[in-house]
Amino acid sequence: MNLPPENPFSDQTTFPSDRPLARQLDAFNEHWPMALAGKNEARAFITEVTARVDSALRQLWQDRLVGLPCALLAVGGYGRGEMFVHSDIDVMVLTADHEHDEAVQAFLYTLWDTGLSIGYAVRSFDECIEAAEDPTVYTSLLEARLVAGDNALFERLDEAIRDESAFAARWFFAAKLDEQRDRYEANDNVGTKIEPHIKEGPGGLRDIHTIRWLANRIDGAPTLAAMHRAGLLRDDEFRALARAETLLSQIRIGLHGLAERAEERLLLTHQKTLATTFGYEGEQDGNLAVERFMQHFFRATIEVERLSRLLIQKWRERLYPETLEPVERLNPRFIKRGQLIETRDAQVFMRSPTAILELFLLLAEHPELEGMTAATARQLRANLSVIDAGFRANRQAKHLFMRLLRAERGVYLALRNMNLTGALAAYIPAFAPIVGLMQFDLFHAYTVDTHTLLVIRNLRRPALPEYREENPTAAEAFSRIPRPQVLYLAGLFHDIAKGRGGDHALLGAVDAREFARSHGLPRADVDLVGWLVEQHLSLSFTAQRQDIEDPEVIRRFAGEIGSPERLDYLYLLTVADIRATNPQLWNSWRDSLLRRLFDLTHQHFAEGVRSTAQIVRETRRDANRQGSSEGMDAGKLAAWLSGMPEEYFLRNEIHNILRHSRVAIDADLPALTINDDPDHQATQILILAQNHPALFAHVVAGIDREGLNVQSANITVIPRPLVAESGLNAIDIAGNREQLPESELILLEFFVLDRQGRPVSDPGAIEALHDRLRQVIHHPGRALSVTRRRTPAQLSSLDVDTEVEFSPDIARARTMIQVLAKDRPGLLADLSDTLWRMGAILLHARIATLGERAEDAFFVVDQNGHPINDREHQQAIAEALTLAAKGTQ
Repeated sequence: MNLPPENPFSDQTTFPSDRPLARQLDAFNEHWPMALAGKNEARAFITEVTARVDSALRQLWQDRLVGLPCALLAVGGYGRGEMFVHSDIDVMVLTADHEHDEAVQAFLYTLWDTGLSIGYAVRSFDECIEAAEDPTVYTSLLEARLVAGDNALFERLDEAIRDESAFAARWFFAAKLDEQRDRYEANDNVGTKIEPHIKEGPGGLRDIHTIRWLANRIDGAPTLAAMHRAGLLRDDEFRALARAETLLSQIRIGLHGLAERAEERLLLTHQKTLATTFGYEGEQDGNLAVERFMQHFFRATIEVERLSRLLIQKWRERLYPETLEPVERLNPRFIKRGQLIETRDAQVFMRSPTAILELFLLLAEHPELEGMTAATARQLRANLSVIDAGFRANRQAKHLFMRLLRAERGVYLALRNMNLTGALAAYIPAFAPIVGLMQFDLFHAYTVDTHTLLVIRNLRRPALPEYREENPTAAEAFSRIPRPQVLYLAGLFHDIAKGRGGDHALLGAVDAREFARSHGLPRADVDLVGWLVEQHLSLSFTAQRQDIEDPEVIRRFAGEIGSPERLDYLYLLTVADIRATNPQLWNSWRDSLLRRLFDLTHQHFAEGVRSTAQIVRETRRDANRQGSSEGMDAGKLAAWLSGMPEEYFLRNEIHNILRHSRVAIDADLPALTINDDPDHQATQILILAQNHPALFAHVVAGIDREGLNVQSANITVIPRPLVAESGLNAIDIAGNREQLPESELILLEFFVLDRQGRPVSDPGAIEALHDRLRQVIHHPGRALSVTRRRTPAQLSSLDVDTEVEFSPDIARARTMIQVLAKDRPGLLADLSDTLWRMGAILLHARIATLGERAEDAFFVVDQNGHPINDREHQQAIAEALTLAAKGTQ
């Protein structure tokens, strides 16, 4: 009878012994997909890799050092017996003394011939004891494993490093916690990111290693199974950690296999492939296969983080019993032990289920409390099932939850702990599906549940004195809202319906209204919560996609909002939402854009409706008065402003009008200025030149070549009569003055940011930009408009369908073209170039980049100055823009 090999990988890819080990492992790694087939295969794969390295090193040892008082020890992951194909191989040669260093050196030379990256150290016994004072070295010695050589020497070292008098458990525990804190801070204390680090991130493999290291040193239990046998892990805890360890190991095997190197980040470029390998296919309720795979991963890391905290707290209490003193009574159900909260007895949650919510409320109301004892954490985990339909209908439970939302401090931390322990999803069942749910794009940096809690944190900040200067506008708005708990509820529910299919804002509004109603909120607050969830995207969409300098846009938006109070609520929710979506998304430009819409809408509520003629008349009058008072030539200023189109005065405030006027009156043309604009928190580029149909596209290409991103662009065409009357002079690129032809001028205004989302501050960068644009404006017909740069790998792995939509802007007698496309270097330049080639004259552009998605709005007319209403012309433009977006024009 032929029995299968004990390890399914042991019969794979056997090589002649003279083949370098690195090439053997590379060939073996081709079988990595098999390791993802089941729960035992990953361990078998890792065991086989470790065994092959062991075998090769033992053979080399036999050839050089057999019989000498030395030992070859595997340390690090190799020491744990967890070798991945592209992991570092760390070894140490332990010697009784340095008498045989020459033979040891000859052995080390042979290691280099393996073709692998092998880290090594040579230490005597005494040197090991001295080096172990470094916690990192101590950890490597703690998990060292004998590969070959003197076993007695190895056992002597193992016994010595466990000597409490020399290496106290408290010292090691403190060192590992410091390392974990540093790791967490390096990952922003968030493991649920779009491209997580599976080893170093919160809830990753290193957290499992940490609890195994601590269990090894404190309890002599180096594996999860040993921890289970020792009673450190309960049955359900052991099973959960073992499942998570297997999944993380499988994913790490897959990453090393796909990248063909030691890749530890679960990058977008690998997520789809791994999802398919794990058997995820198609869509379910609007969730992609890759999103379901990543939710599986994130839920595993969440469980690791939960149990890691519990075990570390258990060891802290054992090693530092003094931290549990003094003991004070909080109420009949809870006591305070030092700076921790604990139930009065093990049956509290069974006798009084609502004490679960009371626990989190007390943590919020007592800022001195740092958390709960390990015993209470375990009781909570064991009793989550009491949060059932009856619990959720209980008036006391509802009262406690609303009281939590009204707490002066600690709301975010309390809700975060509720989420980490599973209590939040138990109390709000609709929250459960979004736990660990990611969206496969660059716009959303976090899972939906993490994002939601960060929104709550951001909503709280304007209320706290230490954060009020962070956003004074938000702080002022917060001071005016009468019921902050309504805002927090809206934040909690704004994305709760993601992953269900359909419009998540509308579906979430239904859930929010029902929750608010069932928790006793007044009808007006129920309506407000639902409205906020339903409209939570409207302010950002209006700011980014519409021409907010158009009074008609403001009038319409104000009508949709309804009141200044609702505007305050919506502004606060919008700012908190964007800031919690992606750290790179929020910048000074977006801040100023939202604030501008917020201010203009409040101004509309305060002043009422003003006619276009009134706005133009008053703005032109005030600009003349202020310019004259600042020493400008009153006659020239009046002549300049008298001929500017009405649209210009609707779009610009007085300080900007005067900035433009100074360029027109004082400078020779073509004129170019580059300045910081504090109001827009961006760098302003101002160009006044003879009109050329390709000028805008060529300027955009020049800006792109300097690595800058256009946020907004305004175009004003200045009519011939004004040019003729202005007396403006032209100057060519060589500096020769000449008479300005009687043709149209064009005033271009761009607001740009650098790649970090900041105004351009480097003088060298400004000078380079100035030189490039100077060439463009002097030779607009010769400038190249197409930029070709490599598309980043992140963008390459994502798909975005191109959409082109035409909307009439009847009030302004123009057409708005909205283009949704996959972002890439040079996209705006290509789109702009296409528009002028297709006979669309650009009047204004609003640019928005949301992760991998470019959402640009172009306001255009045809070559006769009329809206583009002809369907055939629209179709031709749409087809050309689609080709341009794909880079195939």
